[in-house]
Amino acid sequence: MKNRKAILLLLVLAGTVYANSLFSGFVWDDNSLIIKKSAFFSHPENVLKIFMSSDSGLGQKNPYYRPFNIVTYMADHYLWGLNPFWYHLENVLLHALVVILFYLVVMKVFEDKRLAFISALFFAVYPVNAEAVDAVFNRNVLFCAAFSLASLLFLAKGKPKWTALSFLSYFLALLSKEPSVVLPFFLLSLRLTAKEEKFKAKWNVLAMFFGITALYFLIRHFVLGVFTSGSGMELSPERLKLMAAVLFEHLRLMLFPFHLNALYYEGDISFTLFKVMVTITGILLLLYLSLKKKTPDPVRAGAQWILWGLIPVSGIVRIPSAPVAERYQYTVIFGFVLILGYLLAGLQKRKMLGGPVIAFALALVLGARTFTRNFVWHDNLSLYSSMVSSDPWNPIARSYLGLYYEKHGALEKAAQECRVSKKIDPLDGDAYICMGLIYAKQGRPEESFESFQKAVQVAPGYYKSHMDLAVAYMKENRVADAESEFRETTVLNPGYSDAHMNLAELYLKQDRMKEAENEFQAVIKLDPDNARAHADAGLVYAGQGDLDGAVREFKTALAIDPLLIDTVMNLGVAYAKEGLFEGAEQEFQTALKLSPANAQARAFLNAAESRLNNL
Repeated sequence: MKNRKAILLLLVLAGTVYANSLFSGFVWDDNSLIIKKSAFFSHPENVLKIFMSSDSGLGQKNPYYRPFNIVTYMADHYLWGLNPFWYHLENVLLHALVVILFYLVVMKVFEDKRLAFISALFFAVYPVNAEAVDAVFNRNVLFCAAFSLASLLFLAKGKPKWTALSFLSYFLALLSKEPSVVLPFFLLSLRLTAKEEKFKAKWNVLAMFFGITALYFLIRHFVLGVFTSGSGMELSPERLKLMAAVLFEHLRLMLFPFHLNALYYEGDISFTLFKVMVTITGILLLLYLSLKKKTPDPVRAGAQWILWGLIPVSGIVRIPSAPVAERYQYTVIFGFVLILGYLLAGLQKRKMLGGPVIAFALALVLGARTFTRNFVWHDNLSLYSSMVSSDPWNPIARSYLGLYYEKHGALEKAAQECRVSKKIDPLDGDAYICMGLIYAKQGRPEESFESFQKAVQVAPGYYKSHMDLAVAYMKENRVADAESEFRETTVLNPGYSDAHMNLAELYLKQDRMKEAENEFQAVIKLDPDNARAHADAGLVYAGQGDLDGAVREFKTALAIDPLLIDTVMNLGVAYAKEGLFEGAEQEFQTALKLSPANAQARAFLNAAESRLNNL
């Protein structure tokens, strides 16, 4: 009964702290992972494709293999469409589940109700967790944590059927997010250092965990072509300096979760002797607590969990998205709050009034900070504004805010942010791109070209600069220049389907059919559910006299998006040219249903019916 009350209280606290996040919208990477994949998610048969690709935005590649998480977005799309309320509700419920699983694991392993409750309480309200819960695109973190804890809970039960579920849970954790790979190493370190036998996993069980890990990396390599990331592991002097600074930031966020930012600029994550000393001291302390024989088991487990958890986010393998992020802390915090819970539970056991008072006051402060932090993730304006407010010297944050203002027509504000960004970092390509977009909207093409060209100059390897310059050239009908920049974009980022698409459209307009066909096929290979690519590929085949190929592509396009009325018309024309007038009649009737006032569809329908009557 007491466990039920504790669980209910933890659920209420977790829900209360994150209640205001339910009214947030989609932000940041939600656009590429959820909104832009709307058409893809509309087809349940695409679920297999999710397991054969990265979790990137449409047509782009990255070293992230998280298919389980993406499948849940497909399910969400089927259930809720693009209503963000339900997506956020799922995140809050998942966080509450993680809190309860953490409570049950600590309770099962250490058989201490106070320790379990206090540790889970602090995890429920810890401010650095807000990023993982508030942003829908960070759901992979929640699944990683939930499945990792479920794996530990099932393993602790000891019986074979539960051990099998433990293996399955671990594999699902791997399919959710990469940092779960440390779980077998954590179990191994406990096996070697724990005092009591109950904390030691059997060797055959450990072998199975490592076998599952090896299988995961083989699948990952088969799908993505990489084991870790494109750059792999690196221990150069520069990388070691970055690692020291990154680890310092993680330790700071763990101990002092108040100066928070959704975007930590790598230029600010600098190497200093002070940071090195603090980092080394922190790591040595954790190692001491892990290896000392007299260390209490909860403290030992907590210290080892932190150490293993920090390795994947230390920078030893470069993380493409950001060197430091609060969401990276979500699973690492388990170890810290376990140690904190042990210290406060110890005060309560000694019947010291300070224990419960400190625990209550600290949880209240942390919960209040988390509640206010949720507002930052309400929409992109509040998010980007908070980035700038937290770090005014962050040029990337300034560019993000400037691009937001530009997109929403606040050109003066946009220009102000981008100019500041350029002053902070003259090599920030996004700032010049932002200014180029502003000048284009203001009808100043020469200044727009100059800004885009400057973006290419300061960041020649940044594909987005070339892409935006190409688009600007197209608007001014400078086709040869546009073609050159589109081509350069595809060289710099062969997986960027938008560049191939623009190049294909350019060739189609010039009747360069073979070149257009190659580019459309590149788009379709990268983004098989791009309806427009299939539709326009059909035009290419029709232009080459391949009516069978045209019909195939038109049908594929309409299977993805049945509302493409021009493609319906083109399919009808293709049928008519092949003498299939019944098929043509059906397509023109469909076109009229979609657009009753379409005179061309009416004329074509009459012609098709006439030909049928004369047969």
